[in-house]
Amino acid sequence: MKMKKLIGMVLTLSMLVAMLAGCTASSTQETSSQQSQSASSESVPPTELPEITINAATIFQEETAIVQGVKKMAEILKKKSGGKITVNIFAGGTTGGEKEQAEALKVGEIQMAAFGTLPISIYVPAYSFFDSPFVFRDRDHFMNVWNSKLGDEMREKMLADHNLKTLGVMGRGYRHITSNIPINSIDDIAKLTIRTPESALFMETFAALGATCVPIALTELFTSLQMGVVNASEGPFDQLVSNKLYEVQDYITLSKYYYSISMWQMNAEFYDSLPAEYQTMIDEAAAEATEYATELAAEMETTLKKQCEDAGVQFCEMTDMTPYLEKVEPVMEKFFKERWPVTTPDEIAEY
Repeated sequence: MKMKKLIGMVLTLSMLVAMLAGCTASSTQETSSQQSQSASSESVPPTELPEITINAATIFQEETAIVQGVKKMAEILKKKSGGKITVNIFAGGTTGGEKEQAEALKVGEIQMAAFGTLPISIYVPAYSFFDSPFVFRDRDHFMNVWNSKLGDEMREKMLADHNLKTLGVMGRGYRHITSNIPINSIDDIAKLTIRTPESALFMETFAALGATCVPIALTELFTSLQMGVVNASEGPFDQLVSNKLYEVQDYITLSKYYYSISMWQMNAEFYDSLPAEYQTMIDEAAAEATEYATELAAEMETTLKKQCEDAGVQFCEMTDMTPYLEKVEPVMEKFFKERWPVTTPDEIAEY
């Protein structure tokens, strides 16, 4: 009940701010409307279709490709619907962490969310190899499995059992390790007290490498590093830069142990309640926006890396993954046997 009240307050306040901003921007909106009138006229739905609002939440910051992608989806939907579909975006964890947002989405307190992959570990753990490091060789391998029958089965169970419809997925890039000591070999991992996502898979995997693992919400990461609760973290460049980790970390170790994605989901009951025309618009907008956001993330990575360099961060690189893979092999075998009974290492390797 407390979480529901908090989300309700945040959504109400944010919409009031948006209304006030709209008053001061009316002339700009009129000009924009005139410019886009001819382009949008072909996709304006019949007048009897209702106006709807989609409240979309994410823990990620405004400047990330994830949020820019959701904004692109909002623009596409506004154009396709002739202004009848409005998407309000609540970024930066203003409605809570990923667990809270997943719970809110499931019960319909919000209509859409852009996650990492945490909902997989929470709701369909038998498929949480999608949320584990050291499982996939590279981006192409990950996407081949994501688009296979295994990915289809995972999304079907998410929909049938948890009221979550997966609209699409965007690529964020590989995850890397930030730290206050250089990582030149696997032995240096044992010197880390590392923040991991709130995922047992990450914790057990990095523990197998010798690190001390502490699960911390992303919204609390900067402060935890600043106060010395942990001395390391890991994540893709958009996460490292948007959370300004270059201000509290001296090193970034480049690696390819995990290709990071953002999974966009919608409350299925809400989606099913919409006219078929709107469902088609949402499907098309999500496909276009996730493709746009994936390309944007790739373009941004070079810029983000330079931003870290300019801030004084030094780079290391895991050029040989063999020692790491050998170290985590017993954990991977355990996971496939006990947690991921829907597949095998051999099946994953075939894709």
